Amino acid sequence: MKRKRPIPIGVEFYKQMIEDGYYYIDKTLLIKDILEQKSIVTLFTRPRRFGKTLAQSMLKTFFEKEMLPDGTVADNSVYFQGKKIMAAGEEYIKHMGQYPVIFLSLKSAKQPALWTASEKLQEELIKEYRRHSYIMEGDLLLPSEKKNFFL
Repeated sequence: MKRKRPIPIGVEFYKQMIEDGYYYIDKTLLIKDILEQKSIVTLFTRPRRFGKTLAQSMLKTFFEKEMLPDGTVADNSVYFQGKKIMAAGEEYIKHMGQYPVIFLSLKSAKQPALWTASEKLQEELIKEYRRHSYIMEGDLLLPSEKKNFFL
């Protein structure tokens, strides 16, 4: 008998959805659409509970050069095996794991007071800054840009 996949109610993170075997409607061709549009900014405007955070998480998993605690680069291609983006062509796949991605959700800013919302957003930005501190060691940034990269 075929095992039914659980429905991902409340699951917002792409990796968790794939790792835990949740039912997932393949929306990875959004990656192709974004690359083809060549927009500087992409804004996701959808109603609550419509999958915005999950879409962002999937994009992050695809594009990000994720550094593991031991200093090696994570191989996130395993999360896209059998997905539509893998059949879209090398011109799209070549972007996998190539960029520092800043993942910021405003959910943390849903606070009872403005100062706590501001504090939560600052914490999220600091976390993202630290996740990408490896950039300081390479030659991706000019010396003048490194000077502005405060930790």
